[in-house]
Amino acid sequence: MYQKILFYLKKHENFPYKIILYALLIIISPAIFKILDHKFQKLFSLNRYINIIDFIFLGIFSFWYFKKDKLKIKFSKNLILLILYLLMARLSIVLSIGQIHHRAYYDLFRASILIFVLLSFFSETFQKHKKIVIKTILTLFFTFALLQTSIAILQFILQKSLGFTFLHEPFFAHNLGGSCKIQIAENAQFFLKYLPSQNNLFLRAHGTFIHPNVLSGFLNVSSLLTLYFIYKSKNKIFSLFLFFQIIALILTFSRAGLASFVVSSFCFFILMLYKKYRVKKMFLSFLVIILSLGVIGSKQLIERGFLGSSFQSKDASLMNKQSDFIRESLKNASINMIKKHPYFGVGFRNFLIKRNEYSKIPVQRAYVHNIYLLIAAETGLISLLIFLMLIFFTIYETFRYSLNPISITSICIILSFMLIGFFDHYPIASNFGRMVILSFLSLLNYFNELNKPFSYSQKASLYQ
Repeated sequence: MYQKILFYLKKHENFPYKIILYALLIIISPAIFKILDHKFQKLFSLNRYINIIDFIFLGIFSFWYFKKDKLKIKFSKNLILLILYLLMARLSIVLSIGQIHHRAYYDLFRASILIFVLLSFFSETFQKHKKIVIKTILTLFFTFALLQTSIAILQFILQKSLGFTFLHEPFFAHNLGGSCKIQIAENAQFFLKYLPSQNNLFLRAHGTFIHPNVLSGFLNVSSLLTLYFIYKSKNKIFSLFLFFQIIALILTFSRAGLASFVVSSFCFFILMLYKKYRVKKMFLSFLVIILSLGVIGSKQLIERGFLGSSFQSKDASLMNKQSDFIRESLKNASINMIKKHPYFGVGFRNFLIKRNEYSKIPVQRAYVHNIYLLIAAETGLISLLIFLMLIFFTIYETFRYSLNPISITSICIILSFMLIGFFDHYPIASNFGRMVILSFLSLLNYFNELNKPFSYSQKASLYQ
């Protein structure tokens, strides 16, 4: 049996087993951490000061130190900033007063393993199997994107769940909260009258995500990547896919999601034209799609509040005012946190359990809908500065060394989430949001290190 396994491995030596095992380890490691953390807290009561997460951080540093020759990566300032950002989050827990959110260490662990995403780009295994790895990831991603697009459109048409419980499709019914619904506009397009509704309300498309706004963020990423492949492959199937993705994005009725996609997609074309890539015809086609779909859905988009409350019905305006009141109360609580704890915040993931302590009125159990206020409130202004420096220096170096179509797409995806971050919390509060931002920052960092003016011997070693 052992000899058969050896024979099989030799026969398929080009197959990237290491990457598959590495990916599986990253996927299952959060579950392993939960078990270990639970056991650790039973043995030690000083979990605020000593936790298994600290050994993981130590392991990351040790891994880099002992593998630096194989990784062919210098200790760049972007990697330092990422590690500092995570250390500030850990320090905020040490310095927090009172109760610690039960998911603080779990979320910090899931954020910290993203360092390995950055490092993995520089591994010899990735260099050797780069094409097959990228092709596999993109195939899986676009299969998932096609599924989400289809589910979102069908959910809105049928106004109910489709039964994808194995993908954690959320409960989709008219007794959901007001933020998941929209008012039907007066004189709405004729086809909307045939859709099932309740009390003059439509449910917004969720896909299998927890909220329509999070689905809109995912569709931002997939649509921008589709723009890149329309340019790269010239295959009309991607144009058709983009058309349906934008329909699904509109059906989320996420104001931040739609606005950020329009801005980031226009930035994509501006940067592509700036670098003299031929995208004029592509831009005109894209403009026709955006304007056509915008006109078709204009009445519902206006009723949702895209042109302000003056153009909405009274019921829709009242619904928006209730949402705005909640957002304003959360914002005020976060500002009070920052004023009282400006350097290290109230503790990573502690906004939820401490929000009422910093508000004159009871505040809904939610994060402040602004990632910049959230970072500053939970982990301090120093942490926010480090986070912004990480974004700035990575994009700045990209403009200097590696501004090509894929890096332009990555910049626009990051920009999209940074814009959404002014109006929502999931780009940094959720693991999905952190993964998008930090993964694309890691990709840009890889391109930058690869294209910096190294000496001949240094550059040659990267291609070995």
